[in-house]
Amino acid sequence: MDRLNKQALFFYVFSPIENNQTKVFMIKKLLAPAFLFLIGLGASAQIGTYPSTESFDAVFTEGQDVVFIPNWTGNRVNPTATATRIYRDETDFNSAPAAMSIIPTAAFTGNVTVSLDMTSISSLNVGFAAKAMANGNGSRNTVLEMEASIDGGATWIGNREVLSLPNEDQADFQQYNYILPLAAANQPSVLLHFLVSRGTDGTGTPARIVIDDVVFSENTATVLETDVTALAFSQLQGTPSATQPVQVNAGNLTGDINIVATTDFEISLQPDAGFTDTITLPETADFLGPVAIYVRLNAAAAGSYTGTVTISSPGAASRIVDLSGTATAVTVTNPAPLVLPGPIGSAVLESWDASSPAGSFPDHMAFWTHNVNDPGLDVSYIDDWHCPYDLSNRARFIGQGADGISFVSAANSQFTGVCDGSDPTQSSGETIAAGKPGAIVLSLETLSLQTGNPNQVNDDIVVVEWTARTIAQNSRIYGLRMQYRIGDGNGNPNAGWTEFANPQDYIVGETGTSETRFTDLPSDCIGQPLVQVRWVYYYISGTGARPNLGLDDVRVTVITLLDTPELEHRKAFGFYPNPATANTIFFNAPSDVTVSDVSGKIIKTAANASTLYVGDLNPGLYFISNNEGKVLKMIR
Repeated sequence: MDRLNKQALFFYVFSPIENNQTKVFMIKKLLAPAFLFLIGLGASAQIGTYPSTESFDAVFTEGQDVVFIPNWTGNRVNPTATATRIYRDETDFNSAPAAMSIIPTAAFTGNVTVSLDMTSISSLNVGFAAKAMANGNGSRNTVLEMEASIDGGATWIGNREVLSLPNEDQADFQQYNYILPLAAANQPSVLLHFLVSRGTDGTGTPARIVIDDVVFSENTATVLETDVTALAFSQLQGTPSATQPVQVNAGNLTGDINIVATTDFEISLQPDAGFTDTITLPETADFLGPVAIYVRLNAAAAGSYTGTVTISSPGAASRIVDLSGTATAVTVTNPAPLVLPGPIGSAVLESWDASSPAGSFPDHMAFWTHNVNDPGLDVSYIDDWHCPYDLSNRARFIGQGADGISFVSAANSQFTGVCDGSDPTQSSGETIAAGKPGAIVLSLETLSLQTGNPNQVNDDIVVVEWTARTIAQNSRIYGLRMQYRIGDGNGNPNAGWTEFANPQDYIVGETGTSETRFTDLPSDCIGQPLVQVRWVYYYISGTGARPNLGLDDVRVTVITLLDTPELEHRKAFGFYPNPATANTIFFNAPSDVTVSDVSGKIIKTAANASTLYVGDLNPGLYFISNNEGKVLKMIR
């Protein structure tokens, strides 16, 4: 911009000018059209004395994004003779000599903006007379919405459909009202929108809307507001849905606010506790808000649900938020537990054949599914795997024979006919719900085991051995995470799961590699009628193909501590490193030692040993004892 234009811009924006038309004309010449509308609004005067009435008696200034009468701006104001877009109507009016008519089209929404100063005004009502008049030969309705802004038009609040009128001549004007959002209270610069657009009822041309005798007046009636009018929820049977907030505002209160939710829906003032069906907000001041009311669906049975949250207060029109939701049936299997102690190194999963029948599982195990393409650790499980184990594409569990069972996720679930056997070659059409492989679950009973004895003598420790495999690596990063819970979550497959103190994680490796882990169950898992362990197949990062990860060689061993536990005596008898990843371990004091496997078989002995060669031992769990009867575990 050259020096002259910069000076001109400074003058017209910051110097008082009497002629609004000249002002807008000059700004048009100096500014890009994208900024014209808001600058015109900001520079125009405001309505600041109430009550105030506008009957559109003055001649309209024509143009685009123009202040057509003081304090009123239109996005396209045309001559009266054209009778198009926004124009001064000298034929149909509620009070002589004129009114404002607006005709929307497929490409034009009438946008009339009024500038208001609401300093010292807590609530403002806009009342006006309006009617429809026939426009062309169409049958389409016309809609008027109103909304407000308190930030110069950057955001708009309080949008509400005030009227919807058919394309026909209406004989009489009707009265309509709009109360500005309570957020506009005491604001010195408020914009009010009249938005006139084509409706969706009927076809062809829409009605012409005639508006007259607009009255701005301070509102003294009680007002209730909500920021939403409808909410939709989804939940798994037995698990409440995620909460959603409803922001409640109130003005000119004369009594308490009562909030009621219908059956199967719950409300609370907290996002995660205190849910009920009724809340009372005491009247402590004329104005209240915004207050967040948290809503959730908590249906006991699977199915579709509808309801409402109703907000009411004496003297106010009630606000109703429509609610809808779906509760999905949860049909996972809680497998019968393996009773401990069993045989040393009780094998639970050593192999799983690809020809295993659809819907079958290893004893004491189940394979759970969900409906998420790339699940996190918090994914919700819905069903069991009901499909064959020899599938080669789409999301699936795969029988790997001697290498156990594996998971592969994908964007697409299996076809229904493939899973139920009705059409094994189905390649299009309906797919199964909750068809993504998610977790392998193992149930244990530890009632006969002991813990909490003095010095832990005769305490039992449950060790779960498991091998994780990378069958195929691919580009997305996934892991297998081992978790546990006591009980079955009161029938909820997604409740109660706990991480181990040291998270038990296997991250995808190179194709063909594997790792064997030995995981001690926490002491609170001892003496329980049901303990469940699960391995969760979960997404970490990346894009592209998902890896094929396997679980194999799951064995459960119960170890009984026959003397003072290793932790208490590690200074007197201990070794490192453990796990024994090198070929040699080092004792912290020379000792006579015996190495045994989990069956009790003696593998090797050494006298007065400070070191011990273990490079000839196979990977697994071993016990090292000294001549004082102290026993330590060693993982090789």
